[in-house]
Amino acid sequence: MHTRRLITFLLGVWFALVISVSAVSMASLQVANNTAKSPPGEPARALFVIGEPMTEQLFRYIASEINRSLFETSGLIELALILTIGIILFLQNYSRPATVLAGVLLLAVCASHFLLTPQVVSLGRILDFRPAEMMVAERARLARLNMFYGALVAFRLICGCAITAILLHRKSRRRSGKVDSIDHAEDGHIDG
Repeated sequence: MHTRRLITFLLGVWFALVISVSAVSMASLQVANNTAKSPPGEPARALFVIGEPMTEQLFRYIASEINRSLFETSGLIELALILTIGIILFLQNYSRPATVLAGVLLLAVCASHFLLTPQVVSLGRILDFRPAEMMVAERARLARLNMFYGALVAFRLICGCAITAILLHRKSRRRSGKVDSIDHAEDGHIDG
């Protein structure tokens, strides 16, 4: 079994998921704002009736709901990917530092998905359609939660990069001939 290849593939899928979810969530709010300011032909006439402020709120609400659903779903997928990586590393006894980092990454993903995401979603829904000058304390709390969520995403990406670096370092050690067949489960083919 090619443990390193499988883990590298799963890490690649995970990196793509995290980066694409972040990019889509940022872009969706920007697209909602731009579309609300200048909607296309026929919808523009219909939206003119409800007015620009309500149109902007409506479009931001739709984008926010899509983002909320995206974060909830991608969190479960991310949890499954990191759990799989951690289990493989642990069962194959591939690398203790990589296994520990996968455990830390799993804890960070759990914190994001089970602690932060529900708070951000519920507080965001409370603030939907409320004027900016209302509920100032809740808006400040949502901003802090979003900032903490972003920091946790950055931390998770750093952990993922560290696991990848460990895998690449082990690969380069093997190519250079510095292999200890006793310590490496995948070196069963060595007859020495």
